[in-house]
Amino acid sequence: MKLRNVGLVLLGSILLVGIMGCTANDEKQSNGATEPKANVEKDRTDEKDVRSNLVEMIANDEKIIGMLKSSGVIKENATQEEIREAVEDYLQTKAEQNQMREKLNKKKIEELKKEIQKDLQEEGS
Repeated sequence: MKLRNVGLVLLGSILLVGIMGCTANDEKQSNGATEPKANVEKDRTDEKDVRSNLVEMIANDEKIIGMLKSSGVIKENATQEEIREAVEDYLQTKAEQNQMREKLNKKKIEELKKEIQKDLQEEGS
């Protein structure tokens, strides 16, 4: 699957950047500059978090693809381009729904604030 290949390329890129960063740290240390152990451990933790988030993102894409296939949105024999477009459409729709929900929630909060202010004014009168 191309999505899996994209994930592997991204993971490889992250690892390459990590290796290059380690090389840069080695050069700093060889020039007499030392980095505290806590910073090195933090960098390792950050790198693990990035890898973990990437793996989670790939897994989520796979789940979305599976869901879209089972619901019939994506045909079993769909091309990688069709799959990519279907996933993008799904994510775009979800993003729009979330924005709409957020706007409705803000509107509801504003209405509740006005109600509370009105009730407080009535109590004060």
